[in-house]
Amino acid sequence: MYFYKSGDFSFSELKDNLKNGKTFWLSVVITAVGMVVAFLLSSSLKGIFPNVDDGMIGLTRNNLFQLILFAISTIIFPPIAEEVFYRKAIIKFDTKGILIFTSSVGMILYALEHSLSWLGILETIIIAVPLTISYIKTKNVYIPMTAHFLVNLIGNGTTVILVAIKLLGL
Repeated sequence: MYFYKSGDFSFSELKDNLKNGKTFWLSVVITAVGMVVAFLLSSSLKGIFPNVDDGMIGLTRNNLFQLILFAISTIIFPPIAEEVFYRKAIIKFDTKGILIFTSSVGMILYALEHSLSWLGILETIIIAVPLTISYIKTKNVYIPMTAHFLVNLIGNGTTVILVAIKLLGL
């Protein structure tokens, strides 16, 4: 709501971008593939450091209400809030030095939102790299936002479906 009211996010701009065609969607697919590769790379760190807690927060989903909250808070809100804040609001293009500095700050803050352990921070920074590069290259926050949404939809959406099946006794 804040980002909408402040003008940093617009449903009409999002809609226009979604209808923009090949250039937009190619950038989204490249970013999403980058996220998947980054996720696989960051997940391999757990194998290298099996006894280190990654400090990631797990949301409970023991009933349908919790499952709905899980879906909203892991699929819908993060792509909008995180991309607008950690990319659009923080990254500045004034000079190359400022761009590198603000991009690094954005990725570190993004990682700190997800974990407070060094392993979780490193894992999350790796995942933030393709999102950050996508925003820097395109200067269009809706590209990493859409890729982020699609990756979360597939990853967390699968969890939502499996838990819903279990909770509903299907």
